[in-house]
Amino acid sequence: MFRSRTGHRTDRDNRQRGATAVEFALVLPLLLSMLLGVIDFGTAIGQSVSLQGAARESARQGVTQGDVIASAVRARGSLDSSQLQVQFAVDTSAGAPGLMVVCLRYPQSSLTGFYSWVLGGVFEAKAVMKMESPAAVAAGSQHWTGGSCTS
Repeated sequence: MFRSRTGHRTDRDNRQRGATAVEFALVLPLLLSMLLGVIDFGTAIGQSVSLQGAARESARQGVTQGDVIASAVRARGSLDSSQLQVQFAVDTSAGAPGLMVVCLRYPQSSLTGFYSWVLGGVFEAKAVMKMESPAAVAAGSQHWTGGSCTS
């Protein structure tokens, strides 16, 4: 910082400090909203990827005669299992042995709360795989709150 020969700040220095404070006050809300957006939407994308992976793993287990609901809970990643909705069915409309259809739902959430108005819906993931042999269990669900799961 420049000072006059007498050691006092000049008017120019004071004006520069004031302009810097105003610029900072204008830019800070934008930077904070961007940071909170990266956190919230990054978390949302991670939840979506985890849900899709769990749906694929559940369908794979169902095709090989495994427990669909248990595999969805195991493959859920960081998702809360009490909020995870699972529904599966074997669709034999195209002929035997049919298709394993697994649908998962998970509520969207905002980690910081700043973008909760955008992230207020439900993530849905669906996986469909061809059965290798007739299914022991044709359909089932856990925590499912309505709606259909069809191929």
